[in-house]
Amino acid sequence: MKWFDKNILRNKHVFVIAEAGINHNGDFDLALQLVKKAKEAGADCIKFQTFRYSSSESKNSTMPGYFTGRLSCRTKKDWYDSIEFSLQQFKDLKEYCEEMDIAFLSTACDIEGLEILKEIKAEAIKIASADMNNDYLLSALGRTGIPAIFSTGMSTLAEVRHGLDTYLSNGGTKFAMTQCTSQYPTPYEDINLKAMETLGREFKCPIGLSDHSEGIYIPIAAAAMGARIIEKHFTISRDLPGVDHPASIEPAELAEMVKGIRQVETALGTGSKTVQKAELDNAKHMRRSLMAASDISAGTVLEIKHIAAKRPGTGLPPCMMDKIIGKKLRVNLKKEDIFKLSMFSR
Repeated sequence: MKWFDKNILRNKHVFVIAEAGINHNGDFDLALQLVKKAKEAGADCIKFQTFRYSSSESKNSTMPGYFTGRLSCRTKKDWYDSIEFSLQQFKDLKEYCEEMDIAFLSTACDIEGLEILKEIKAEAIKIASADMNNDYLLSALGRTGIPAIFSTGMSTLAEVRHGLDTYLSNGGTKFAMTQCTSQYPTPYEDINLKAMETLGREFKCPIGLSDHSEGIYIPIAAAAMGARIIEKHFTISRDLPGVDHPASIEPAELAEMVKGIRQVETALGTGSKTVQKAELDNAKHMRRSLMAASDISAGTVLEIKHIAAKRPGTGLPPCMMDKIIGKKLRVNLKKEDIFKLSMFSR
């Protein structure tokens, strides 16, 4: 069974994607190191970006504001040319992921990138927020029959629906979605975690978060809200040159994030309100029992003044007080003797 079916469609655990993206800076050895670090941190998957500058950009292309100061004085074209991987490198990267037992995923940023991923038999393909309205790419993706994960930043619900319909009407079948805000880093007030619930209701598919906030707390919160997928940018070092390093977490932070997500999903439990095994012994020590508030003689008809509720919780619980009020004692009791039903006349 392919990992998309096994880990996203059928598995109820959170699927953690370490978004390496272009943080390899065109250095294949660094890309391999990112795979190794993602695996060591406990991520389920590592994601890259597959593109060709000539297929994605034009002579009219502009740069987002967050690129400013992050390209080491190079032009956008020079930077992207320097970080393109070849078909063989992507094939080798996927094979290394298989050796490391971590799922390989990459964003198809354009038609050429899609063809590369199709050629290397990628098991799933990521569609970036920027392409949620790209019918040209989404229709081609649908025709491949490859499962897709859609990020939904910069999109209205209607635009998400249109993009998904384009994918499905061209043959696509399996998909998941992530709430995303395309701002790097994303201020907390713009994250909108509750949009995950909206996407889940509307599209009846696995839902998660592609997060660009600083730190690791928002992905953990998303897991607590039921996210099935968490994607987070990571890098070997935020000090490296490049557009995405400053908004990425480092390997130790990734490991801590994964740990937090696993703890949260364990803590979510089954939803059934039951007494846990660990609580049963504690209840004996922490709960109260009904006992004599003072010395009481046999024949006394019990009133509220005769009763105290104190620890331990090994006798009649206070919720049974109405069962003994008005009953006649058959035995003498000392103060703080614990009541038993056998002590009363029938």
